[in-house]
Amino acid sequence: MRYLSVSGLALAMACAQLPAQTLYRCGNEYRDTPCPNGVVVDARDPRTPAQKSEAQSLTAKEGALAERMEKSRLQSEAGAAKRLQARAQREAAQEKKRAADTQAAERAQHAQDAVVLKPHKKQREDVFTVRSAKPPKNTASAAKTPKNP
Repeated sequence: MRYLSVSGLALAMACAQLPAQTLYRCGNEYRDTPCPNGVVVDARDPRTPAQKSEAQSLTAKEGALAERMEKSRLQSEAGAAKRLQARAQREAAQEKKRAADTQAAERAQHAQDAVVLKPHKKQREDVFTVRSAKPPKNTASAAKTPKNP
């Protein structure tokens, strides 16, 4: 890892020492070869080495800040997703309970509607009924029973 960073730094310094290529603006595009009516563009970086290093350190700080912000955002989104899922589950459970309560109420109403009420037997306290004794079932027992004179 250390060798890669040292070699990358050496490559960057070597590229900085190279003279800038000549660029030509040809209409709305830029080329490294001349074209008719092309304009030479100065593509050198006018900043000083101190300005470049300051810009690089500022870029690194902003990159670290962006990573922290992204991590925070992802955590916040994960928490929000969990809260939304829990809320949806609670609402589904409440809806299921409401539906069960409604069905129970409908069943109770149908049960009440289905009950057929029978009229009560009227008690007749003012009526007196007399019944005679039952006749015997067979003739042998009829001979044994005394007759009333």
